[in-house]
Amino acid sequence: MMLNAMLETLRRTLHQCPEAAGNEIRTANVIATFLRAYKPDHLLQNIGGWGVAAIFNGHAVGPTLMVRCELDALQLEAKDNASLGDMMADCAHLCGHDGHMAMVAGLAPLFSHDRPASGRLVLLFQPAEETGEGALRVIADPRFSEIRPDMAIGIHNLPGFPLGQVVYRPGTFACTSIGMEIFLLGQASHAAHPENAISPMGCLRDILSKLPKLTDQRGERGPRLVTITHAALGQPSFGSTPGQAVIYATLRTASAADLNQLRAEAEKIVYECAQQCGLNVELCWRDHFPETVNDPSLVEKLATACESLGVAAHEHDRPFRWSEDFGHFASVCPINFFGLGIGEHAPGLHQPDYYFADDVIPTGVSIYDRMIRDVLQ
Repeated sequence: MMLNAMLETLRRTLHQCPEAAGNEIRTANVIATFLRAYKPDHLLQNIGGWGVAAIFNGHAVGPTLMVRCELDALQLEAKDNASLGDMMADCAHLCGHDGHMAMVAGLAPLFSHDRPASGRLVLLFQPAEETGEGALRVIADPRFSEIRPDMAIGIHNLPGFPLGQVVYRPGTFACTSIGMEIFLLGQASHAAHPENAISPMGCLRDILSKLPKLTDQRGERGPRLVTITHAALGQPSFGSTPGQAVIYATLRTASAADLNQLRAEAEKIVYECAQQCGLNVELCWRDHFPETVNDPSLVEKLATACESLGVAAHEHDRPFRWSEDFGHFASVCPINFFGLGIGEHAPGLHQPDYYFADDVIPTGVSIYDRMIRDVLQ
């Protein structure tokens, strides 16, 4: 009971100091201070940026199991929730990373007093998940060799599912995605002489109409989605006919091959529209997330852990449409990423009224603990 209260306090402390990807200085310090009290065999800081990793050695030689969570918050304006404290206006924990950190941190007091039977347990608090850069930076860090896992697991909270229900899926759990930046370049003119401009207005309209039509949410090979996330024409002015426009779009599919195909189709639409309007185009691709592909044997161990703990578990029938950079760790070792329901009517991830359900923290800790001890026995 004391552990649950302590972890809830930690989660709320983290909630009150949200930091965007790449700037998780205070968050990392809070986590490092918490972990240091439980005397891990090694504590690494500033890995892959502001990442923190605690290592608990087992009593015998064996594999390394990594449990990973995320340090960063979402960089957007959020609705203040007075019961949880004030949040920075441009950054908030609207994805539940504060809850994920509390669950992983909760393993430190447990394994401080009762080390794994064999192998090593690594608790990784990874920076910069929201931009898709953090996992790659951790892997590229020379000190990654000190924590290199033989297997890795992680949890993401899931609004829309019963409180405390585990959601698992062998194979692809979450989609791959990439951000598309489109710059349309024409020629501006005085607003009194629009005939002298090469305006991107018509091209902007056509692209905004055509790109979303590439979406097929129930495709045979999984979801295929194009979402317009931003668009702007010129600058706020009454005196100029615009000569430039910008569009941001996010492309999502269930596999890398399908994403490459979707990219090609989206590029074709953009270039054809621009050519018809006499515009130049610059395309940039950003924030790439790989698909998250689970190892079947680790999924079985999760199912066994849930059964032994009496935790309700549900196998999801399709990949989730959102993306996670945890998938990058599949290039290093087998992984298992699974969901934990926070309420069927809870507001969705990244929504202004999102909130994390503290009641699921003990469930997450218990599942992690059982899986770790089953694997490192």
